[in-house]
Amino acid sequence: MSLKIKIMGAEIVDGTGKPRYPADVGISEGTIVKVGDLSGVEAEKTIDASGKVVTPGFIDMHSHADETLLCYPGAENFRAQGVTSVVGGNCGFTCAPLTDYYTACFWEWNWWNDINPRKYYPEPVADLEPVKKAMLKHEGVELNWRTFGEFLEVLDQKDPAINVIPLAGHSTIRTAVMGHDYRRPCTDEELTRMLGWVQEAMEAGAFGLSNGLDYAPGAYASEEENVAVVRAAAERGGMFATHWRRTGLREGMGSPVLIKGLKEAIDIAREAEVDLLQVSHLLPGYTVFPEIPEQMREASAHHTLNVLDEAIASGLNVYWDVIPNTGGGVLSMKYVAALLSPWLGEAGNLEQFSRNLRAPDVRDEITRYIEAGKWYSLNPLTSPGWAAGLIISHHTDEGVRGKSVAQVARERGRDDLTTLFDLLVADPYTRAHPPEGSETPHRIFFEHQRTMVALDTFAMDTTYDVTVPPYFLPHPNTFGGMPRYFERLGIPLLGLEEAVHRVTGLPAEVLNLTDRGLIAPGQRADVAVFSPDEFDERATHEEPRQYAGGMDHLVINGTLSIADGKLLGNRSGEVLRR
Repeated sequence: MSLKIKIMGAEIVDGTGKPRYPADVGISEGTIVKVGDLSGVEAEKTIDASGKVVTPGFIDMHSHADETLLCYPGAENFRAQGVTSVVGGNCGFTCAPLTDYYTACFWEWNWWNDINPRKYYPEPVADLEPVKKAMLKHEGVELNWRTFGEFLEVLDQKDPAINVIPLAGHSTIRTAVMGHDYRRPCTDEELTRMLGWVQEAMEAGAFGLSNGLDYAPGAYASEEENVAVVRAAAERGGMFATHWRRTGLREGMGSPVLIKGLKEAIDIAREAEVDLLQVSHLLPGYTVFPEIPEQMREASAHHTLNVLDEAIASGLNVYWDVIPNTGGGVLSMKYVAALLSPWLGEAGNLEQFSRNLRAPDVRDEITRYIEAGKWYSLNPLTSPGWAAGLIISHHTDEGVRGKSVAQVARERGRDDLTTLFDLLVADPYTRAHPPEGSETPHRIFFEHQRTMVALDTFAMDTTYDVTVPPYFLPHPNTFGGMPRYFERLGIPLLGLEEAVHRVTGLPAEVLNLTDRGLIAPGQRADVAVFSPDEFDERATHEEPRQYAGGMDHLVINGTLSIADGKLLGNRSGEVLRR
């Protein structure tokens, strides 16, 4: 027997949750062919893994990588974290189908306002033709597909560096049928067309359907529409992944429905008769403010799990994922001025916005809008403690650094919003980060055996930067969420073997990926080699674009993707079809 890759001298953490054991791993033709003693076997490449562990490649259960893989097919941010497979198409958004319209997916900030300008809340639906031109000009990507199946073929041809597990997105399908006129219930004829698109996606290999009930266009869908499209996927063996209705539509105050939204998602799944309900980025089902005692955090988390356990006891197959930090995912703000992005965008740049804030009537306009609860990103009615959640990290006045906006306001005898204005007038490049939040709910959730991990972010490299207002950066999860999970939650709470199981064998089992997620003969060779003590998150809120450290070797479908800690140019991922 001759091998392509031989991994020697490691401890095997095989993805089942069982205790680790010493063995060698042999890989040939993209598959693990032997686990045992390979000391006398020849191989093209031998990896000395002494003092390391060998695990299956990690599976991210909630990702938006499919939205940007055509721009960043190397997916360096995922590979550096040991992620070899991602579930894409979440929150109701994916890249297909495309008719005469396009649905924005939260990353197109550099050019979206050029084709679809708005002062306050971005309009997520645009005509396809100008988007095609902008996408080609700014991203070098040609939108030359129409159906879900055609998009998967285009993605295949791009040779992504990681495996993609695709979901169809309800919002994108709704846009394809209803276009700009989506702020209403659909007609019977429109629903029939949506069901046709669901069927097409499922026949093309989608693993199921996702929705996002906090976001337009999907937020406007009736429960009957949600049930119908989910049932269409379920009848073809598909799962239902839900971003449940937590805030309601985020244009203004929203609605703090929370636990009711979780129950709504469960009702939809039950009525649609799904085989699997996957609850996206689980959070406590209750809002408590302005200050939250730990006992109330605990009670909220436990009661949220009670709702899920009751659904399971009633016969519904439910799993969920949790983001391994206290600040969400997707994108993060580079400058504090992003909190006031309608007026920042109107000014055009940071310096002009700073000058505008010197005008009392500009301040009055912004204050009235915000105090009325009309601006979701800074809403004192639903987040009265917002100023305490901004710790100033960069400012020309050294005396305010390290203090919260609320603390500076108290010291100056001013209100919070006025203090924010004053800080931006003095330094338009003011930067701040949130304080480290409580991990109590995360710990409680991860004690439950059905909890998996979600990074909730895009495929990117260290060049991604939003260079126009609101000047977003990638979220730290984009580059460091997985090592954070292992360091802060997985290993301390579960031990290494179970922590690995939650991001390998368990998601593979839930997704019915019978040939991935384990270190065993016959499994596809998605393999990570690393030392858990050296696997570290380097991304910060100040500079999130820093690859994780400590991943010594990574194999994806039998091809080396990281060697001796260095990212390689190999792109050996696959689009997996149900």
